[in-house]
Amino acid sequence: MRHRERPRRVAAFVAESVNIQQMQSATEALNRHNRRAVLVSDQHALLRGYNGNAEINFAVAQTTEETDPDAYDALILLDGASRLKPSAIELSRRFGDAGKPVVALRGSADLLAGMAGTDAPGDETAAAMIDGTLYQSGDDDCDWKIL
Repeated sequence: MRHRERPRRVAAFVAESVNIQQMQSATEALNRHNRRAVLVSDQHALLRGYNGNAEINFAVAQTTEETDPDAYDALILLDGASRLKPSAIELSRRFGDAGKPVVALRGSADLLAGMAGTDAPGDETAAAMIDGTLYQSGDDDCDWKIL
């Protein structure tokens, strides 16, 4: 029997009240490319997320302080990362300094735009910072395209 190569890890920065649907979409996109999302946050405990009216609890795997960029392929900032803006920016800088891509999905792209010194995009924009260059997409499929 042939075994599939072990998935590589991507850090996914989350905050309380994360959009579960967005987190699931990101996880599916990563899985297609043999990547696994590892949830990181300043809030080290069970967090609440929402999918419509349904509340879902999930566990954070690592705090941002424990997160070593060298152990991951990239960082993804999920919607709501701006609730923990100082730590989201600090973690993004650490990943960027390590030469790792930083992806901000809808609702968090303003963090990367601020780091790049550009105007904040609209709420429906996703962005990626790769080797110091900011890429943005602002249509209905922007999260998928940027991932």
